[in-house]
Amino acid sequence: MRKVFVVFVLIAQLFLSTYGVFAESIEVDLNLEEQDLAYTFFDLSNGEATLLQSGKGHNILIGTGSLESQEELEQRLKMYHVETIDTVIITNQSDEYTGNLQWVINNFNVQTVILPEVIKEQMIAFHHLHDKEVVGWKKGDKTELLPFLKTEVIYVEDREIEDKGALVIVFTYGKQTLLFMGIADKQVEKQLVDAYALKSTILKVADFGSEKGTTQAFLEEVDPQVAILFKKNGATVSELVLERLQETWIDIYQTYRLGSVSIKCHNDDYEILTVRPQEEDFSFGLANNISKIFKN
Repeated sequence: MRKVFVVFVLIAQLFLSTYGVFAESIEVDLNLEEQDLAYTFFDLSNGEATLLQSGKGHNILIGTGSLESQEELEQRLKMYHVETIDTVIITNQSDEYTGNLQWVINNFNVQTVILPEVIKEQMIAFHHLHDKEVVGWKKGDKTELLPFLKTEVIYVEDREIEDKGALVIVFTYGKQTLLFMGIADKQVEKQLVDAYALKSTILKVADFGSEKGTTQAFLEEVDPQVAILFKKNGATVSELVLERLQETWIDIYQTYRLGSVSIKCHNDDYEILTVRPQEEDFSFGLANNISKIFKN
């Protein structure tokens, strides 16, 4: 039986003993214990960036957002106390995912960059990565990025299309699974449904919720509890996709509506925290915080 607790707090007066979110200093402390892992999906105005933080101090960044979101990305990383990044993972070569790659590398002492193998050399040349440790991921590759954090690449786009090199990755930490979709394509989703057991706790929806993917059959197979949608300038989430998500009783987190979304995994449970800055001046004078705790 699942229990749900919801807490709404105005961040202007916010001080949570559990997390420690401080309005004046614009800081979020997830209070990760040694065995914990947190995924944070940043509320960039254009593009995707997801931060993975371990209780032992490791930082991994998936995607770097678009170039025009650089200031926002810098503020979010500072907000979560990120001074160095061990690994950057790129799941799509478009600007919305790679726009700040060089800036992140130059400013956060990145040790390793993980790219799709099919476009690795092209990206090394384009982003000037010759002096970095660059790892190419292929379909079927399995890695333990951090202790107990397992990854499996279950799809790599190899067609000569705009999304060539897009990755679909499964992240598993304890009982919690994140299905990270780097491409929205009905044909790809059918292939995945036919080939894998996709049931996941969290679904990172592909392509900013475009109608090119996230089909009903796919959602029924994945059966997530939580869906995350990022924002892309000039694009709106497909009403059909939203209807499908709502009809399947999935908790929907749109970062441009709720702010950055952190999912803290510990033991067999997870908790969700959202923090939204006041966009007019990027301060945290007023924002909403929502914390949910799910226990099986």
